[in-house]
Amino acid sequence: MKAPGYSLVEVVVAAAIAAIGVAAGAAIVNTLVVQQEFNAGSVRASNLQEQAVMLYRLGMTNPQDLYNILPESCGASGNPGAGNFVLTFGTPTATNFTATLTNGTNSVACETVSCTVVYGNPVAGGAEVAYLTNMVNFVRPTIRVGP
Repeated sequence: MKAPGYSLVEVVVAAAIAAIGVAAGAAIVNTLVVQQEFNAGSVRASNLQEQAVMLYRLGMTNPQDLYNILPESCGASGNPGAGNFVLTFGTPTATNFTATLTNGTNSVACETVSCTVVYGNPVAGGAEVAYLTNMVNFVRPTIRVGP
């Protein structure tokens, strides 16, 4: 009678199937890591742009002052490297908005401004950089109340 066990062919086939599964799992993990890095760069750029717009709305219109106070380092021109940002503001355009209040209709002088952020995201492998751009338009009143 033959002893119970596995033949060499069965062991080799099982090992090959296991190796293919491990390789596929490693490829999926690599893809997930690259996608997570890409998304992290997009979120950082979006947060930077939102903070810059808020500061601009509050009256800080000098871009160099914005660059100095923002938590991420950014420049005013050129192509950013991987993980870096270029932040620019357009020329303000005068706009009037009319608002109806309980005591009548008032017109508020405003300006429309665009803010553009360009950021570099590493492409798979890390040698190349994909330049992505996001532009938002926002409105702020031209009349400031203060001391």
